[in-house]
Formats: sequence, structure tokens, C-alpha cells
Amino acid sequence: MVARRYFSNRVLVGALTVLSATLSSCSRGSDSSPASNQAAYTPPAPPPQPPPPPRELTWSGKVDMKLWSAVRVKAYKAVQQQQPPPPLAILRIPKLELEVPVYAGTTDGVLDLGAGHIEGTALPGTTGNVGIAAHRDSYFRVLGKLKEGDALVLDTPVATEQYQVEWIRITTPDDVSVIDPTTQPAVTLVGCYPFYHVGSAPKRFIVRAVPTSGTPPRPSPSAPRG
Repeated sequence: MVARRYFSNRVLVGALTVLSATLSSCSRGSDSSPASNQAAYTPPAPPPQPPPPPRELTWSGKVDMKLWSAVRVKAYKAVQQQQPPPPLAILRIPKLELEVPVYAGTTDGVLDLGAGHIEGTALPGTTGNVGIAAHRDSYFRVLGKLKEGDALVLDTPVATEQYQVEWIRITTPDDVSVIDPTTQPAVTLVGCYPFYHVGSAPKRFIVRAVPTSGTPPRPSPSAPRG
């Protein structure tokens, strides 16, 4: 009898101990965790954000041909019979009321249509020296009115970039240093010179523009020249 009472007491004490432990853990609440678990917890990293979609480039389509040569006017009207390719950028020079789409390459067909991106230079919207060429007797005939400090805008698939003319230079056709890569964003306009020369122009008219303060940095490095 004594042994049975002793065993019953042991069972009761054990049951009370288990119940006490259970109540103690419940009192922490379902939102609590042990201190050791709290210290070891690391919140998950946020998922990577997708890149923004490219901006659609549009322009007015208005072309002022008052200063153009008759040959360029005829060539422009001829290429208008075809569907133009999508532009890489839109070049705007407010002082000159110039707006011209920039297409890939500098073939005759491209330059009859608009301005051309010089192959091997940085693509519009990327870091580096963006080379843009156009005919001296069409779109770029008005460049002679530019001065240092004048504004230039390049609308790219990434952003609308604001520039100002840093320098203007007249050089020879074999001076390719003007389109050398740069570590900072730049735009270099290239046209033949003199603007009203009859025949093959012997020189080149160069305009270098650099970002104004407030222009966002471009996202990727410049393309090497080929």
C-alpha cells in the first residue's frame, strides 16, 4: 500500500511538471520565439527589380529645308517613300530650332533621312563619346550658328539628357581623335566644312557637348571604336 501511494504521488508530480512547462510556453504567445531563435533570424533579401522598359522615342517630323541644297531636298523626299527604321535617339538644339532623328550607321541612305550614329562610338544612352554625323548641306548646315555654352538635348531610350557646347573645332577628315572614347558622357557632332563649299568638302566641323549639371549618369560603359 505504501509503495502504491508513493508511485501515485510520483505520477502526479510528473504530470504537474509537464503541465507547468506547457503553460509556461503558451504564456509567451504564438508570435514569440526563443531569444536564441530571434538572434539567429535573418530577413530574406528583397527580390531583384526588373529594369525599366525602354522609352519610346518620338519626334514632330517637321523638317525645315530652307537652307538645304536642292540635291539634299530631292534625296530626302525620295527616302520618305520607305518606312524609316526606329531611331536610336532624337537630337534637339533649341537655339537652332533643330530636331533630327539619329539612326544607326552613316550610310548615304541614313544621312539622306536624318543624322547617323557613328559606328564604334558609344551608343546613345550609354557612357562615353556619342558620335553623330549629318550632311553639311541639310540638317547640319545650321551648326555654324552655334556658340560655346549653347544647349543641346539628346533624347535616348534611357532618358532625356541635357548638354551644353564645350568647344567647336574645324579639323581635317583624317583627325579621328575627335571621336575617341571618353570616360565621361559626351556628344560629338561631325559635319563637312565649309557648309556652302561646292564639291567634296576639304574639312570637318566638330562640336563637342558635355552634360550640364542635373543630367543623370549613363548606365553602361562606352563601346570601343572599331
